[in-house]
Amino acid sequence: MANSKHCLVITYADGEMDYFLLDPDVIAIGRGSKNSIVLDAETVSVWHCEIRRKRGRFEICDMGSTNGTKLNRQPLSEEPMNLREGDSLQIGLDVKGKFVSLTEIEGASPPVPESLGGNTKKLSAPGAAARPSINPVAAAVARAAKGNK
Repeated sequence: MANSKHCLVITYADGEMDYFLLDPDVIAIGRGSKNSIVLDAETVSVWHCEIRRKRGRFEICDMGSTNGTKLNRQPLSEEPMNLREGDSLQIGLDVKGKFVSLTEIEGASPPVPESLGGNTKKLSAPGAAARPSINPVAAAVARAAKGNK
């Protein structure tokens, strides 16, 4: 049996990448330390945008940010827009994102990588205890996403 999960692949202006497994129902993104995803970029607002899970689908909206959020090169408003596999995001002026799905197969063992990526993060709801990082599958998805820019 396969379970689908979703990941946000973030690419900064300097080429650094972070990968986030989208578990919580509301994911706040911004420069402020209280966000689920904290982006260290000057053109990102303290509370920039939000990704929400509703009835098994994801949607994104801008939260009145200074430099805006774009979905597939189209500016977003505070009105939520649905996210689909492969959608590209621009958060602020220089942070790129890609919305990708992962397929987890029950009983399958992922290959053990030579070294675990230090940038993969599993999100938790605000106030929840930190969860362990994910790596093998998210790293493979990120490599695939990077090739699809």
